[in-house]
Amino acid sequence: MKRILAAMLLILIWSPNVSFAQLGVAAGLNFDSMSDISGNRQATFDNATGYHVGLFYNLGMGPVGMRVGAFYRDISGMEMDRAGVVDSFDLTMIDVPIDLRFNLTATPVIRPYLLAGPVLSFPSSSDAEYDNALEKVSVSGNVGGGIALSLGGITLFPEIRYVIGVSRFMKDKFEIGGFEFDSNESQRQNSVMLRLGIGF
Repeated sequence: MKRILAAMLLILIWSPNVSFAQLGVAAGLNFDSMSDISGNRQATFDNATGYHVGLFYNLGMGPVGMRVGAFYRDISGMEMDRAGVVDSFDLTMIDVPIDLRFNLTATPVIRPYLLAGPVLSFPSSSDAEYDNALEKVSVSGNVGGGIALSLGGITLFPEIRYVIGVSRFMKDKFEIGGFEFDSNESQRQNSVMLRLGIGF
């Protein structure tokens, strides 16, 4: 963990010397699965399980670049079964994605790309019992793709991402409301994300 954060810091310090660096903002919606995204805009919005918003930093403009970011992610509708009684709680994450970006054949205006990399997440809940049951850090992997659209002084980045939970975001054993839970009931967070970024 410390090594990854140190590497990110070195990248940011070194970035003024690279051929291209770009700061941006991004926001989007979270979904449980690809099937929740339909051609109907209102239905797609209604199927969302939360949202995310944050900052990203693009480095490099060649065939392979890097993108680091920091995002606030709200996850709605989290549920836990307490001996047959379903309990809901709020869950938020601070996500730090570290992406490798593979730029594909491009025109000066439209540049498609693929991306992949790890995501470090720091979960929390406003419910004290659930907050104590959360791990300090969870790890995910994400893959996706997008298109960079150059529009004068800004660049739009419409993207789709699939996030795969590698480690649990809840502890192996914890107690909530007098009920004890074990690792079989702990969860990993998988999701699909639609995102629009704006680079400056």
